[in-house]
Amino acid sequence: MKVKSQFWLLGSCLLLSGCVGLSADRYLANKRTYMLDQGNPPSYVIGYSDGCSSGRRLGGDKRFVYRKNNTQFDKDALYARGWQEAQINCRNEALVDKNAGLIPGNKKKKNEVDPLQPQKSDPANAAAEAEMREIWEELKK
Repeated sequence: MKVKSQFWLLGSCLLLSGCVGLSADRYLANKRTYMLDQGNPPSYVIGYSDGCSSGRRLGGDKRFVYRKNNTQFDKDALYARGWQEAQINCRNEALVDKNAGLIPGNKKKKNEVDPLQPQKSDPANAAAEAEMREIWEELKK
């Protein structure tokens, strides 16, 4: 029995790790199937699928499209919750994949800033940054 569960775990990991190179439709279909198999409500899964496509698009993965059923979002709390959660999760996944070079066609340009890495301060802008900090401190009072 223990060996069977290890194979199941290994198969799941391989399935999920292979999603990065898949087409957008196949990637979303795998997510939907997995989530339905886990017992999630269909409305939530549809919202999650739409939100995931939107999030990955916003994260820079051009294979995906922005999708949101506004009517269902306004009337169905499960759809809305799934869409919101997926939009955040999948956008973050796409940003990580983009920076790791895992998204096809999204090569990092030579002077492109990595949004996940802390940025060094430019000495030429130090005076402007100091002025902005002073203004910010005044506004907080």
